[in-house]
Amino acid sequence: MRDDLQEISERLRRNERIWAVFRDIELALIGARSLAELVTVLAGRLPEQFAGIAAATLVCADPDYELSRLLARDMTPDRVTGGFVVLSRARLQALFPQPLRPCLGPGDPTSQALYFPGCHVSLRSMALVPLNLRGELLGMLCQGSADPAHFTGETATDLLEHLATVVALCVDNVLSHERLKLDGLTDALTGAANRRFFERRFADEMVRQQRHGRTLSCLLIDLDHFKRINDSQGHPMGDRVLRDVTTMLGKDLRAADLLARYGGEEFALLLPETPDTDARQIAERLRQRIASLSWTAPDGSSLSASVSIGVASLMGGKEARGRDSTWLLQQADTALYEAKRRGRNRVCVAGEDN
Repeated sequence: MRDDLQEISERLRRNERIWAVFRDIELALIGARSLAELVTVLAGRLPEQFAGIAAATLVCADPDYELSRLLARDMTPDRVTGGFVVLSRARLQALFPQPLRPCLGPGDPTSQALYFPGCHVSLRSMALVPLNLRGELLGMLCQGSADPAHFTGETATDLLEHLATVVALCVDNVLSHERLKLDGLTDALTGAANRRFFERRFADEMVRQQRHGRTLSCLLIDLDHFKRINDSQGHPMGDRVLRDVTTMLGKDLRAADLLARYGGEEFALLLPETPDTDARQIAERLRQRIASLSWTAPDGSSLSASVSIGVASLMGGKEARGRDSTWLLQQADTALYEAKRRGRNRVCVAGEDN
């Protein structure tokens, strides 16, 4: 009898320790400010805190690449990079038919390669727990162990399911937060960044330029005679032209580049680490692309468009001292005015005879 009581007491203390660790991890998940931080907590803390767990990953359906873009933006080399996996919604639904229940059992090389791509330990047992939010299957929380007896059909799943619920809520919160930020920082019509976001990024890039002596180029792009399209064909046609021009301007941009609708029919493009010669070539390529566009107007006529572009660059060195974003923007604006003065549908570079 005494032995039974001692065993029960030890089991309770062990369960208390496990719950305490889970609570710490849960608080860290709730406090995560980005998807990258969320993945880092899961992929890092679970194997660190539980000796039987060799790997943990977050697997999600990501049909619009929202989560992948967030992770690419925020992930840094010091964070765990193999903890996030994208799986098709169809494959997830095949894994978890209704009612959604965890899958625990032996591991195999195929499943390990798919769900734990960064793990080099042979996983002999796995726990795949669905992320269920308001009846929707978002993905799954995966844990793997080198011990074949760690995750079995007899393993209690209360803690696993509780943690998966927290993770599902955190993923949803991260997406909701990012969407709210985008709603305030993007142009509703074109989907490009708005002026407020552009000015914020511009200031940040200028700080980097001053601190590290890097090259920074700015393009101001104006759609020529846009008022004529609105006046003759109506604003819906004008909106379509603006959207298509935005799409064309945004093609082939690097992750560090920023395209914004600066106002009306004017766009701004920031090109970090881009010298003036390269910026001019990019501007000319964009001008040609826009000139190649055509539309059929409501009255059956054919429409075309062109842009005038002003280019300004700030190189590293002594000449950059005392310069700021206002100065660079004014230089690009002066070049844009010169392009318009010379007949539009052309590129002019600040400080050059063009």
